[in-house]
Amino acid sequence: MSNDTSAEAEAVRVAAIRARSPEARLRDALELSELVHAAAIARFKARYPDRTMVELAYMVSEGSHTPRAD
Repeated sequence: MSNDTSAEAEAVRVAAIRARSPEARLRDALELSELVHAAAIARFKARYPDRTMVELAYMVSEGSHTPRAD
């Protein structure tokens, strides 16, 4: 629980999550993962505009902060 969240609000949040079907929860998790991946690609693309999408995807998947030396 977050320090700025009351116990009552946290209970409502947890109940809302638990009320969703496993399929809906998985779909939400996958969508969030895709959003984070797209944001990471965009960040690397802005920093390394000359890199290909394959190189950018590799950098994201490896958690790199710099491109591989060729």
